[in-house]
Amino acid sequence: MFKNYIKLAWRVLYRRKFFTFITLFGISFTLMILMLVTSYMQVEFGSRAPMGNQDELVIMPNITLSMKYFDTIPTIDTILVGGATQYDTTYQIKENGSSNSTSSFDKDLLNNSFRGLESIKEETLFSNDGGYDVYLNNSKINIKTNYTDHHFWNVFNFKFKEGRPYDSSDVEQGAQVTVISDELAMEYFGRKDNVLEEVINIDGKQYQVIGLVETPGLTIHYLTAGMFIPYTNAESSYKDPYFGGYTMIFQTNPNTDLQKAKGEIENTAKTIDQNLIPDYNEVEVTPASYTELYAKMIYYDQDEEKSLSIMKKILFGLLFLFILLPVLNLINLNVSRIMDRSSEIGVRKAFGATSKDILTQFVFENIIQTLLGGLIGLILVLIAIYILNEGKYLGTMRLGVDYKFFIYSVLICLVFGILSGLLPAWKMSKTHIVNALKSKQL
Repeated sequence: MFKNYIKLAWRVLYRRKFFTFITLFGISFTLMILMLVTSYMQVEFGSRAPMGNQDELVIMPNITLSMKYFDTIPTIDTILVGGATQYDTTYQIKENGSSNSTSSFDKDLLNNSFRGLESIKEETLFSNDGGYDVYLNNSKINIKTNYTDHHFWNVFNFKFKEGRPYDSSDVEQGAQVTVISDELAMEYFGRKDNVLEEVINIDGKQYQVIGLVETPGLTIHYLTAGMFIPYTNAESSYKDPYFGGYTMIFQTNPNTDLQKAKGEIENTAKTIDQNLIPDYNEVEVTPASYTELYAKMIYYDQDEEKSLSIMKKILFGLLFLFILLPVLNLINLNVSRIMDRSSEIGVRKAFGATSKDILTQFVFENIIQTLLGGLIGLILVLIAIYILNEGKYLGTMRLGVDYKFFIYSVLICLVFGILSGLLPAWKMSKTHIVNALKSKQL
């Protein structure tokens, strides 16, 4: 039976070339966009190295010092006591403004206050504000640097192509060693391998290469640096016990609720010695998950969870509209296409075909048509991904295709096929034989 449905579907597609072209164009173009979005989301939020443990990470990007001002407001009431009027005064203390100062952290504050928390497996501090221009062979190379501790390599699972990460002794001694990306190796040395023991000169210092990592195909700035250097080599202009150029990321213990970890981090901040800051009376940190901070860049709100909720609503709303519009268009096309075949439906019913047979036939035809459009869309998206990656139009991000990506594409195709074909097919399957045979198109 299905073999006959496939043959019939192919004949219909070939016979009605205009409808076929319009339908396949709409399906393939829409699916190409959807699959590009899917690939982008997989890169940004998927468990891809070096963010394979993304769901376990809590990021603490900055600290806020606040001075809150309060006013005492008296309220005077009159009461009668023994027939005599007396005054009863009450006082309310209300906040009457505040001043805030926000910055990234001082490294000593992080080391002294936020290490060894109960819900945290490991934590890392880093500062990736650095960047240096190096002139080599009459050309300028911009080297992005990230000064980190040795825990950085345990929290993030970089793919090492050569060598090793620096360890605790390298950090404690301030060793002038570095781990570099293969992209920087290509720019600086002209090759992507055999670079161990080579030396890179920046900021008047010579750093020996002890490790080579694969450049992550992500947009996360603190993971896409060209050079990773022990933070004890960094020279800071900050002279403040709270503020500095550092960020801390925590990796929670397995099966630990992120909200619990965030609460412990916030409570730890409240225990910081405030005698060091006479101009302020409150210390606040805002730990958040990676997705919450990402959402905050799209829709800013002081509450990271609210930003994430709104981002999800916006994203799913746009995807729904993007899917709905072509589906409605396909429904209209299918109605016109199926109406043209009303005589065929009448003949089939006259020879004993049931409404279920008619419905199955048209839905099956539409699924075949949609899968064909999906295949074309998949070919188009592969071409688009190649162009985007080779041209580096998305910076360091590298889109890709994996088995999940293919499954999502097939599911999207099936949804398109069923939604756009079910309604018109159901309507025509209910057509009476006599009414169907009145059509002169066969």
